[in-house]
Amino acid sequence: MESLLVRYYNGELDKKEIQDIRAWIDASPDNRATAEDVYHICFAADAMRMEEKTDAAFAETRRKIISGRFRKAVKNLERAAAVLLLPIIGLSGWFIYDYFTQTESIIEVYSTAGMISCVTLPDDTKVWLNSDSYLRYPSRFGKERRVTLTGEGYFDVTKDSRREFVVEAGPTEVVVHGTEFNVDSYDDEILTTLVSGSVSIRYENRDNRSKCLTLKPSQKAIYDTKTGVMRLVNENVLSGTSWKDGKIILDNTSLEEALRMIGNKYNVRFVIKENSIRQYNFTGTFSNQSLDRILHYFSMSSDLHFRQIATGEADRDGLSERTVFEVS
Repeated sequence: MESLLVRYYNGELDKKEIQDIRAWIDASPDNRATAEDVYHICFAADAMRMEEKTDAAFAETRRKIISGRFRKAVKNLERAAAVLLLPIIGLSGWFIYDYFTQTESIIEVYSTAGMISCVTLPDDTKVWLNSDSYLRYPSRFGKERRVTLTGEGYFDVTKDSRREFVVEAGPTEVVVHGTEFNVDSYDDEILTTLVSGSVSIRYENRDNRSKCLTLKPSQKAIYDTKTGVMRLVNENVLSGTSWKDGKIILDNTSLEEALRMIGNKYNVRFVIKENSIRQYNFTGTFSNQSLDRILHYFSMSSDLHFRQIATGEADRDGLSERTVFEVS
């Protein structure tokens, strides 16, 4: 009967033999169990399909079936395969996950002189970069959202109470969860202006002690990198952040601050020759005017004189070269 079953599964029987085999299988549960065993054996071992070895192969198979060891061996093998396979799958999955979550690239964005750039970070935070500014950040954020800024940037941070957003600007760190603020780190002073929400600034004072200052909206923190002195002043937010819209808005702004804003936009630097002219304040709005036209307006309104004294001076971070004007 076992030989007939093999031929049956191999499609070698005629119509009458097939009917006889099916009738035999349906005759009892034992017959059906034997037929199922033979089916699995035929599926697993091609050698048993060879007619000349059928009798010898099934003699051994029948002995194992009768003794029960064959079924037990198959079940044990299945259990062993399952026990081994699950850890292998799990371990492989862990390695794959670990590789893709831990492997990250660093992205660097540079806004060329005279241009304003806008970039969206992996957490959907938007950053505007002023002329001649540089931003460095990872392709994916982990437990902390940390970026490095050189120059000036305006941040509209996506809220995430579980992960701090940290801006490294020189020796300072601006820490926030979700808010809008501006950071200017072009020169020896690092200026942080808060538009909305709340930010904290970590820094070292003149005694090299770690300090933390919390800003309120419309406040600006001014940190002197040479002396370690931190000052807090009130700020016209529109004036301090208008550059991202391509404008310079002055609202009773000091000469020194106005020249800093102009220098950032046009990638130039001003040297004030006489301290007596620092007393001038200016009000006005500039958008698409050329640098020469803006300096002409300043000269007309205050009798200031601008003289180009250097071309191609590298800035503090070596990002580009700035033209230098003397103001008298």
